[in-house]
Amino acid sequence: MPNVTSKLSRAGAAVAALTVLATGCATTSDGGSGGDGAKQRLTYWSMWTQTEPQAKALQKSIDAFTAKTGVHVEVQWQGRKVLDKVGPALLSGNAPDLVDQGFDRLLPALAANGKAQDLTSVLALDTGEGRKVSEVVPAKFLEVLPKGKDGTPWMIPYESVSVSLFYNGKDPLVSQPPKTWDELLTVCKAAKSAGKACIGTDGDAGWATHYWLDYLLNRNGGSVAALAADRSGAAFNDPAVLKSAQQVEQLVKEGYLVKGYDATKYPEQQNRWARGESVFFLMGSWLPSEAEKFRGSGFEFRSVPFPTTGDAARNAVDFLPFGFVIPKGAKNADAAGRFIAFFLQKDQLAGIATDAKNITPRADIPAPAELADVAQQLKDQPSRLPDDNADADWQDKVLVAQYNDLWLGRTDAAGFVAQAAKASAEYWKAKG
Repeated sequence: MPNVTSKLSRAGAAVAALTVLATGCATTSDGGSGGDGAKQRLTYWSMWTQTEPQAKALQKSIDAFTAKTGVHVEVQWQGRKVLDKVGPALLSGNAPDLVDQGFDRLLPALAANGKAQDLTSVLALDTGEGRKVSEVVPAKFLEVLPKGKDGTPWMIPYESVSVSLFYNGKDPLVSQPPKTWDELLTVCKAAKSAGKACIGTDGDAGWATHYWLDYLLNRNGGSVAALAADRSGAAFNDPAVLKSAQQVEQLVKEGYLVKGYDATKYPEQQNRWARGESVFFLMGSWLPSEAEKFRGSGFEFRSVPFPTTGDAARNAVDFLPFGFVIPKGAKNADAAGRFIAFFLQKDQLAGIATDAKNITPRADIPAPAELADVAQQLKDQPSRLPDDNADADWQDKVLVAQYNDLWLGRTDAAGFVAQAAKASAEYWKAKG
């Protein structure tokens, strides 16, 4: 999914530099609730650019919404930096009525500081199918999202992203996809014996390679959030941290990572993976669309949840949604809520799957074939936020920075734990 910007692609790897459309002031009418629908206007600033498939799917629904309700939607396809413009607009009193972006960008920009409206009433709206918004979006997706500053729901998701262990469904080495860590190592050992790399990875993509550590911590009973929250650095003494780091170290020392990975730049190795040069690739659900043009003959995109490491109940899968927020100060909040409910209809939201080739939160909308496994994982297994929604700046400057040395073989597990603990304490000391 080359158009994701989020914690999953914070380093910019999953998104090329895109042209951001010019911002204008929101055009509003006299009020957003009640009155003649033909006189109502709704200003919507979107993270998508006009030529992207998500934008095209949304535009179809915008046109249908206007035809049905008479509410004119003034949409501005702002691009990825849309939230950079929302802040100043809020201060000037020209806030848009509706904004979308990835959860991890919306939370710090709007929800955490009380700049997002309470969407409890929107969750209660009928989508037009005789079902409420809260009934078509699975409760587990809504519940995993942290509440806003005032303790209320503030985001309605319309697209789901996850991180899975991808493989070629036609690869004889993966006749039985690994469910446990030991089963994964068995496949890696067989791949090494056959002269094939087990795990594809680019050494410069710490934002993605640390998914291994994040998932292992989760499986071993640890938490990135707990590490980030401890200002002393002592939380790194949790045995789950050392165990997880040792498991990463094993992958490196046993030679299970593709040769030369430390000298390649994203997305070279995922492209090689799609040509069959490695068995597994741990990546976000945008991987199939990014790697499609490099796919070898007979290559079948499949994925499996990240393996468990002991307790089979620790099997949650990453859920990072893209969705809608109504900023505080929106002059047409009621109309914005009505559009959200309208877009959550099955016939409207289906465009995210059919046109944009991504997964929607609705279980009754089939995912694209290449993401069917990921959609099933999101449906069947518990959901978690990547990195447990830990502070993003801390992740970049502490966790990923120290983890890179472990993944690149420049330190061992014990060295990583010691250095990360020290770096974390120094980070928080500098913060004051």
